[in-house]
Amino acid sequence: MKITLLAEGISDAFVQVPMLHFGPMRIFCLSDPHLSFGVVGKEMDRFGPQWVNHPNKILQAWNERVSSDDIVLVPGDISWAKKLSQAQADLNWLSDLPGQKILLRGNHDYWWESLTKMRQALGTRLHAIQNNAIVINNVVFFGSRLWDSTEYSVEEIIDWDPAKGRMPVAKSKQEILDQEERYNRELQRLKLSIENIPTGFTGPRIALCHYPPLGNQLKPTRASKLLEAAGASHVVFGHLHSIKEELRGKLFGEARGVKYHLASCDYIDFKPILVAELC
Repeated sequence: MKITLLAEGISDAFVQVPMLHFGPMRIFCLSDPHLSFGVVGKEMDRFGPQWVNHPNKILQAWNERVSSDDIVLVPGDISWAKKLSQAQADLNWLSDLPGQKILLRGNHDYWWESLTKMRQALGTRLHAIQNNAIVINNVVFFGSRLWDSTEYSVEEIIDWDPAKGRMPVAKSKQEILDQEERYNRELQRLKLSIENIPTGFTGPRIALCHYPPLGNQLKPTRASKLLEAAGASHVVFGHLHSIKEELRGKLFGEARGVKYHLASCDYIDFKPILVAELC
């Protein structure tokens, strides 16, 4: 398996992984694992019974579904750690699981540092997207974290508990201004990632976001237009939790030739979902 990392200033960098590939390459996704092996008191149990001992749920399902020849996309909220050194235990746990993994930063990944420092910590089985593109066996992966935006809403799909306070979508004027500024910055990062796709690249293109790039009605947004214009066949993302039970397995889907996959681990029952199987 050949992995090529492409980004400004490192376009000639590559890493050769000594793996045998016997058949179609399968690409899975699991987002928002919220691991906490390196920090104390951040277990996810308080968010509901489905989260009790959730790393073991992920471990069992991952080992059952994913082989060493596969790729798993993990688009954000990987670790509760605040520093890269604290996140190392979580990264090691992910690294030891079967397959190659491509990581993207989520809004809770405060430990995430520069791409240079990330590569030193990730080793050979974890790969980070940060203003760059990654080519594995003639498939290119690219993307950006994104952010909340007034362009779309997901309020109708969230089963919000009033005991938790106001719903996050209820924001002040200043909060909206701040979020739109961050959203615009993330769009620029997405453009950088797209620009680092090799010129003339003809293989499949798969994008990672942390925030959904559009609402469940699948109407175009600035983010989705960029992803679609870049030729993405699949877009995977997470971030969304507390989905209404009657909507489980029914959200997002295909629009304008692109398949949009919500892969927050509690939404997919902590089991990596198959995104694509490529010859």
